[in-house]
Amino acid sequence: MNIYQDLEDSLYAVVSTLFPTWRIIFSFQNGPEPQTPYLCIDVSQLDAVGREQISSTVSVDELGDGTTTILQNYEAKVRFELIGLNDSNTTAGEMMHQLEFSFRTPASYELQRTNNLSLMRYSPVERLPLKRETDTYMFYQLDTVFGYAMRSVSEQDWIEATSVTGIYHDAGREPDHTIISTIEISSQETP
Repeated sequence: MNIYQDLEDSLYAVVSTLFPTWRIIFSFQNGPEPQTPYLCIDVSQLDAVGREQISSTVSVDELGDGTTTILQNYEAKVRFELIGLNDSNTTAGEMMHQLEFSFRTPASYELQRTNNLSLMRYSPVERLPLKRETDTYMFYQLDTVFGYAMRSVSEQDWIEATSVTGIYHDAGREPDHTIISTIEISSQETP
């Protein structure tokens, strides 16, 4: 289980489904910069929220295998950066505002639910012009907080049988009196 990879996969699935023609990358990938405009996703922080929830009983399937489910909720701080060349000042900005708006649509909510995400809050879009050697680029940033649920299912081993033996000395009777009790517990039904 790789929680950051699972979270990034979930974010990518939501955004790439909403905008299939966009170039989408993750920050700090150590590769060449793609052609602009492109969207960069940066998961900056992941905090466990509350306590884990452990299923109280073992779920048994038709084959007799048992599993226990553990669920942990997280808050993920995610920055979406849309970088575009300043050839047309509105292209990159329009794309970022489409992204911001799309997070609040029914289609996005369904995608988020499918990918264990839930948009909790976000800040207004910020515009940051950046002058490079030859051109000016526009960076539009959208800081968001997503709720993220991580689920782990583990297989449970079964105890076929157990035996408990108790030895009682001087059980309220004459000295050196001993009572030995044995309890046998088996998964097999007895007649």
